[in-house]
Order: sequence, then C-alpha cells, then structure tokens
Amino acid sequence: MFKKRVNLLVVLSLLLSLGLGVANAAPPAQAELTYTVKLGDNLWTLAEKYLGSGPAYHAIVMATNAKNVEDASFASIADPGLIHPGWKFLIPSPEEAADLMTALREGPKFKVGMVSDVGGIDDASFNENTWKGLEDAARMFGVEAKFLESQAQADYENNITEFAEQGYDLIITVGFLLMDATHKMAREYPDVNFAGVDFSSFDWATTGEVTPNVQGILFNVHEASFPVGYLAAAMADQLDPDDPVVAYIGGMQIPPVEEFIVAYEAGTNYYNEKYGKDVGFTGVYVGDFEAPDQGKVQANSLIDEGADIIMGVGGKTGNGGITAAKERGKWGVGVDVDQYYTLPNEKDILVTSTVKRLDKAVLAVIKNMVVGKFGGGTDYFGTLANAGVGVGPLHDFEDKVPDNIKADVEQIQKDIMTGALWTGWGEEPVALGTEDNPIIWSFVPSGEMERVAAGAEAVADLIYEETGLVIETNVATEYAGVIEALCADPPKAHMASLATFAYVLAADKGCAEAELVSVRYGSPTYNGQLIARADSGIESIADLKGKTFCLVDPLSASGWIIPMLTMRAAGIDPDTDLAELVNAGSHDAVAAAVYSGDCDAGATYVDARTRIEADYPDVMEQVIVFHITIDIPNDGVQYVTGFPRALRDRINAALLKIVETDEGKEALETAYQWNALIERDDTFYDPFRQVLSASGLDIEDLLD
Repeated sequence: MFKKRVNLLVVLSLLLSLGLGVANAAPPAQAELTYTVKLGDNLWTLAEKYLGSGPAYHAIVMATNAKNVEDASFASIADPGLIHPGWKFLIPSPEEAADLMTALREGPKFKVGMVSDVGGIDDASFNENTWKGLEDAARMFGVEAKFLESQAQADYENNITEFAEQGYDLIITVGFLLMDATHKMAREYPDVNFAGVDFSSFDWATTGEVTPNVQGILFNVHEASFPVGYLAAAMADQLDPDDPVVAYIGGMQIPPVEEFIVAYEAGTNYYNEKYGKDVGFTGVYVGDFEAPDQGKVQANSLIDEGADIIMGVGGKTGNGGITAAKERGKWGVGVDVDQYYTLPNEKDILVTSTVKRLDKAVLAVIKNMVVGKFGGGTDYFGTLANAGVGVGPLHDFEDKVPDNIKADVEQIQKDIMTGALWTGWGEEPVALGTEDNPIIWSFVPSGEMERVAAGAEAVADLIYEETGLVIETNVATEYAGVIEALCADPPKAHMASLATFAYVLAADKGCAEAELVSVRYGSPTYNGQLIARADSGIESIADLKGKTFCLVDPLSASGWIIPMLTMRAAGIDPDTDLAELVNAGSHDAVAAAVYSGDCDAGATYVDARTRIEADYPDVMEQVIVFHITIDIPNDGVQYVTGFPRALRDRINAALLKIVETDEGKEALETAYQWNALIERDDTFYDPFRQVLSASGLDIEDLLD
C-alpha cells in the first residue's frame, strides 16, 4: 500500500533540506505502521526505534504529511521539533524510508503559479484561501509558489503566458471568469499543467471537448449553502420575529455565485415549510467583485426594506454588505472561508460561513501533479461528504442558536449527502428507494453464495410489499468490498449486514451505523469454533503448529479475527507457525475443506458443520471441534452514515414485522439463519472493541 505513495513522498522530501541517509543498522524488516504519539515521544527516538537511525525521522515526517493530504486524521507536521500527544503518524518500513531519504537528496523542485481574478489576493475570501493552498504546498511539498494578480480581465492571458514562459509546472487560475483564457492558453502550452477553480476541464464554450492538460476544481457549494440558508432563516426569525427577512449581496451573476444563492433561498424555504413560517428572501447582484462601497450601499437599501441577515457572496463587494449589516445592528453570513477569521471587525455578527475548502482542493491537485498523477482532463469535486464544502462554526452564536436548529442543520447535511434532500440547484434527484434510485443492501456470503442471494432478494421483496421501497440486494465476495462500498463518495451501498469485526471497522471509519442485531438460537451473540478432522491428531491449539489452516475471510470475526487472537494468546503465531493460511471464502467452504482434507484445521461459527450435512452426512463425526471462542455479537442490519432517519424507521419496522411471519422467517433463515431481529445501536459492539483493544493490535493492522 505504501509503495503506491513513494513518488509523492519524493516530492515531499523537499520539505526538509538535510540530505541524511538511513543507517544500515535498521531493526528487523517491518511493514509501514500507524503510530499514535505519546507523552515524551520525539521524532528522533521514534526513528531510532522503528527505522534504526535517528536522522531517518525525516522519512516519518514525509510519510505522515503525505498521508495527511488524503486522510486528515493524520498529523500535518510543520515543525519536526513540535509534536503533540495524540497525533497520528505514518511510519514507513526501513526500505521505504531509505527510498525517501534518497529522494530527499535528489528530488526535483516543482514550480506552481496562481493567477487571481480581479478580486485580488487579499479579498479575505476566494483568492486568499486559494493562495493558502499554494503556501501549504510550498511548506509541505517544497514547491516554489508564486501569484500574479489580475487587475482587469485583459490581464488573464498575459499572466498565464508569463508563468508558462518561465517554465512553471502547474498554473492555477482562480475563478469562473478565467475559464476561456485558461482553456485557450492550455492549448497553446500543451506541456504545461493547468487547474481551474470553479470551472471544468471540459471546454464547452469553444471546442466542446475536454482539454487534456486542464483539471477542473469544482465545488458542490449548494450542499453547504442550503443548510446555511436554513440556519439563516431560523436566526432571522429570532432577530425579527414579526417580519424576518434573509438577504444576499452578490458580486457578478455567474453560475458559481448563483449556486450559493439558489441553495441559500431553498434552505430558507425549507425552514418555512418545516416550521410553518414566512421568512422572506431578497437580494441583489452588484455586478462587480471588487466594489465594497457598492456592496455596502446595496446592503443598506436591503436593510431599509427589512433585511435581517445578509450573506455577502461576491469577494470584496460581498464583504461590504456584511460591513453594512454590522453597522446597522443586523447579522451576517460569510462565504468561501470561515470569515470569522478574515473579517475581524465583523466577526461578532457572523452567524456562520458557507465554506469552500479551496486550500485543501488546491493542495490535493498539487500533490497529484508532483507524483506524476495530475488529473488533466478530469474534475475534482469538493462535497459535503469529502469535506470539500461545509457549514462553518457558529463561533459567537454557539449559545444563540437553539438546539433543535443545530440538530436540524446536522440532519439536513446527512440527508443531502444521501440524496434524500434536494438543494434546489441542478436537476432534482430521483427519490431514494425507487426503481430509478434503489436502496442498495450489501450482504457477504456466510454460507453458499447462491443461497444467501436468494434469501436476501426474498427479504427485499417482502420489504417492498410493506413499504413500497425498492431495495436492490447484492452479495459481495468479501467484507472489505462492502466496507469500501459504504465508505465510497457517494456511497455504493446504503445498507449492509456485516459481521462484528467488519462492522466495527466500518463504524470506526465513520461509514456505518448499527440499527438491528440478529438473533440465532435465542441469542444475539454467538461463538466461533476451531475444527479439525477427527483423524488429524489435532486436539488443541498447540497442535496447529506446522498445519494448514482455513479461514473464512480476513475480516470475519468468528472465521478469523477471534481465532487468530486466540491462537496468539496460546503461543501460536499464525504468521510464522502455520504452514499455510487458506482463504476459503465462507463458513461452509471451511467446514468442507477440513472434511475433505484440503486443510488440516479451520475456523467457523458454531456450528457451521450442520450447513454441509446434506452433502457430507458424517461430517459431525469426521470433523471435530477442539476449541470454542468467547461470545461474539451477531451480525445484523447497518446503514451508511447519514442514511435518512425516516427511511431507516420504515425499513426497521418492516423487518421487525416480517421476521414474525412464516414467509419472512423462511427468507431470513435462507439468507443468514436469522431467527429474529432486535434493536441495538453501536454501543452493543463496545465489549468487542474492548477485546480488540486488550489484544494490543490496532484495528487497521488486522487488515494487513
């Protein structure tokens, strides 16, 4: 896995100037690992412990900063001398560290230029936040970053040409108005990479084709502006309950600005619908991004007409509108960045901001460019799901916003992410749970795949009869595929029936939430078992040394995780003491493989042998159980995080009703041997998490 990031880290090596190598006396070979910083740790001693050389701490810095770009839970190390307990590091293997240290000495330096729109680099918003992304890239990746400000639209091509002629590797143009100039100059300089903020790689205006050396940087800002509009309506209702009005000051009337405003108005209307209110909505486009005085004049006119909250969406022009709100005792909403920090004089009247993470998007594009994976001809989309857009903090309004409105805003964001709520921008999506947009329920084969598929489809049909919701079922070949589907953006699965460990992993990644747990043989828990042929001579875990062992799936709790931990506790290291590990793919297959002698021993749930009795009538005599594991929570029904509450409730109620019918019992028995279902949330799995924690193994390590 880490090898795929080596090229990226070649460039990250430029972060540091010391060309120090990794000592030859490294500890025994190890894979990369995730490390959580403890009190008293320092990078030098960590490098000595894991890489065999103190100076190799540079490799830890580079690896961790690279990982941070794709996973913000990892630390961003700006100063190697300042690290904090709780930070998460990625420590490469000694071999990978050596590659990184070589790259540190030999890696090239890339040049990235930014051409701003006429709003200027100091607009406290759009351009300024984009420039921050370049500054972060210079700090983290060692690139040379420079900007040129456009004073007029006539400057666009000249500024782009200046960078191209100076041999810049990537030119980032900022703003929808630079679209035509960018595509034109990209065709004139085909060996230069371009990225355009707020427009696509598709040149719809001129060629009607994708420009191969242009990557678009786009934001689904409507996903964030809708809940902000809802919040603004609620706060206008609080500020002026007799005649509340939400307003905006726009710059130029172009699609990226319209997207803010359309969704902002739709969010206001949604508040009105939910609470039976009549909050008004108004606003004006000034036609300029750099006219704060005009923005202020227009905002004062809106306030005279009753506006209570003003969103400024137009660079310095919009900022002028927020200034007017401050002076007139009204409230405001920022855009693009968290303007609480960029408008210090107005911060106390800012309810929140509709945030576009331009800096993160630019950083990601630069990262990909320097490792030879530039996304020319494609578009990056910032969404709520990938944190590319978002609702900013409430700051001084934290105690002023009612708890029910806070909860509403959170649920609205979840519903937008799952497609259950339309923001008003673009085409209205097809409702989830219909023929054109079915709910996807992913299963894994606990037994024979065709049987599981047939049972799952029968259950889906019964749910349709109860609810009218269309559910499409599938059976994955392994747990990891279902987790990947739940964690995809957008999700490729809305529901799952994961076994314990796989669910815990998905939940801890923030991708799944438990709702129902199955009951088998009167219990919501079960046990794993270790089995062997009766004539194998295997009577205990100690006898497994040198034997071939069948497992169900690397993420199966009873079919591998708990047996593996049990073996380790008994002194058997599965990685070194077993002759071979065989991934059989299902509990039935493990039992059959042990019966036929393809494996000396194996792990299944209790008692998977009964599932193959029809094919192997003497299996209960020929295959013995020599160990029973601890109690393990059963599988059940889980939903992708953010799945609409109303749909969950309908499906849960249907399942609880279906399981009481003869037809339902047969379908659930066929699919997963479920006898009943009970309501349980994520806390049901906490004892299992404690077992994993006590083992000393990181949950991610168990995937390797």
